[in-house]
This record gives sequence, structure tokens and C-alpha cells, in this order.
Amino acid sequence: MESDSSPAWLLVLMPLLFVVCFPLMWCAVLWINSQIGGWSRLAKRYRSSEDPNGKTFHSVQGQVGIVSYRAALECTANEKGLYIRPWALFRFAHPLLFIPWSEMHQVTRTSLLWIPVVRADAGHPRVAVLRLAAKVFEESEGRRLLS
Repeated sequence: MESDSSPAWLLVLMPLLFVVCFPLMWCAVLWINSQIGGWSRLAKRYRSSEDPNGKTFHSVQGQVGIVSYRAALECTANEKGLYIRPWALFRFAHPLLFIPWSEMHQVTRTSLLWIPVVRADAGHPRVAVLRLAAKVFEESEGRRLLS
């Protein structure tokens, strides 16, 4: 008489495969997002290893290139520029960036759906397009770029 139950090794293998494969898949998706959105290009020029200092904005809506970071960014602004990093869960292939205000060009107010954002070209020539919640610029030294 045959049993309909799965072999015991399969019951052990499935969770083990998930524990190994899911983190690998997660890292692959984050790496791809970094490449196609422009974070990796920004990191080549604006990567920072110093601790951010200034006014910090949590759960910031943002976009780098075509990749949306929803409300998963942390931005710290000071008189020199803007630090940007994603939440810890999204940091693989996304190092801390520091973009000086002087490196932001073509700064305009716009919206992502119903959320007011500021669009800025980072770098000259442009390295990537940033779209960040308007409050980050309006409540920091970035307001000087808004005309």
C-alpha cells in the first residue's frame, strides 16, 4: 500500500531551499534595481563613509531613475548637501550617498501621483535623476534651489 505523504527529506529540503534562495533572490533584485535606477552610478561619484549630520527625514518617498523607493529612504540635509540611504532591509548594493547641493541641477517641483516631489538632475553631466519628497528640499538648505 502506497502512502500519499511526501518523503521526509522533502519536508526538510523545502524550508532549507527557501532560507537559502530567498536572500539570494532578494540581493539579486536589489542589485538589479541599483543598476537600472542609477544608484550604482551615483555611488561611483557620491559614495560617503561619514556619518550623516544635519536634519534627518525618515520614511521619505523617493525615486532614483525609474526605481521607486516608496517611503523607504532616509535623507539627511545640511548646509553642504544631502545624504541619502535606503532602510537597512534595502541597503544591499545601495551605499550611503552624499550629493552636494551644487551638484543638483534642473531642480523643479512636480508630483509622483498625488505626492509633491522635487525632481533634480544629480551631477553635471547628469549621473541620475532624483525625485524626492518636496519636504526634504523645502525644510532644508535645498530650498535655495527651488525658484
